Amino acid sequence: MAVLAAKSIGDVCLHRLIMLGILKQGWNQLGNHKKTVFYCYFANLLVAALLLVPFMQVFEDSLGPGLYRDKLVGQLDYDWYMLFTDRVTGFASTFTPWVLGAGPFARNWEVLLDGELTRLPWIIVSLGTLYMLLNSFLLAAAVGSLALDSKGTSLREFFRNGGMFFGRFFRLTVLAVLAFWFVGSWIVEPLSDLGEKLTNAAVTDRGAFYWDVSRYGIVLVIFLFLNMLFDYAKIKTALEDRTSVVVAFFSALKFCTTSFFSCFGFYLLITVVGLAWVVLYTGIEWLLPQQSWLTILMAIIVQQLYMMGRLTVKLLFYSGQMQFYLKRKETLSVVPENFSSRTHLLDADSGM
Repeated sequence: MAVLAAKSIGDVCLHRLIMLGILKQGWNQLGNHKKTVFYCYFANLLVAALLLVPFMQVFEDSLGPGLYRDKLVGQLDYDWYMLFTDRVTGFASTFTPWVLGAGPFARNWEVLLDGELTRLPWIIVSLGTLYMLLNSFLLAAAVGSLALDSKGTSLREFFRNGGMFFGRFFRLTVLAVLAFWFVGSWIVEPLSDLGEKLTNAAVTDRGAFYWDVSRYGIVLVIFLFLNMLFDYAKIKTALEDRTSVVVAFFSALKFCTTSFFSCFGFYLLITVVGLAWVVLYTGIEWLLPQQSWLTILMAIIVQQLYMMGRLTVKLLFYSGQMQFYLKRKETLSVVPENFSSRTHLLDADSGM
């Protein structure tokens, strides 16, 4: 028993070391594509600037000559915020306190876990649809570059890869949106309604708490698996030049289900890296006082570094999982070869 326990512990440690080695290979591959991170960053910065300029005009008009200017230097003033939300219309009405700092990260997960995905305002859905087009092109260019050009790409090659895979990646994105909508409508919302009923009927707060934790855990695993599944569908589309996104999706589904624990464990490993980056940024932002123009400028620089880091982690998901897929594919192809060679030797021995 002790020998078996030691062997199982050794296997777990070896498996973790292999995972870390594959993650390092993904990081090294991404290191050859530093320009890709900058291309994606500047594209996102350009889109943000196009929205920021008209928003700043609305923001300036809402302040007027009053005292809110001085108050808003240090922190968000909720009296001003209530007046602002009552007066503005259009895309500026989407401004809320959770857009500051790491708030969008927490808010996005809250929307998913609470089943609010199907109840978003139309203006957010409209802006999200437009961004979906840009994001599909950038992902097509980035993943295509990782798959086709291992040593890195120029700007021309980056756009070439984007044009080559954009249509297929956009169709995969639409398929992913439909999948998330289906899960949100038919799984998350009923679970949320059931949780509310159980919470109201619960005798103690402990039972309601355990139910909420269980519900969030189930929904989180479902969404993480869906996200991982479409990551591999995009990776297989680029690596194997698949023209049918439906075939790529089911091929990715087969791969993820047959190697579920390894795939999901590796996905969680990269997720931990992303969470560590969010926690680091949140801590720095909290420690940085924003009560003068100098510290505000420093906060802006930190925010831009955070955005570059988030894009890096996002691309690390693809480069890491691409290396994992190639390694897994290589391992699975070696096993049948070894098995067939052993069978051939056995046949030869029996013939003798």
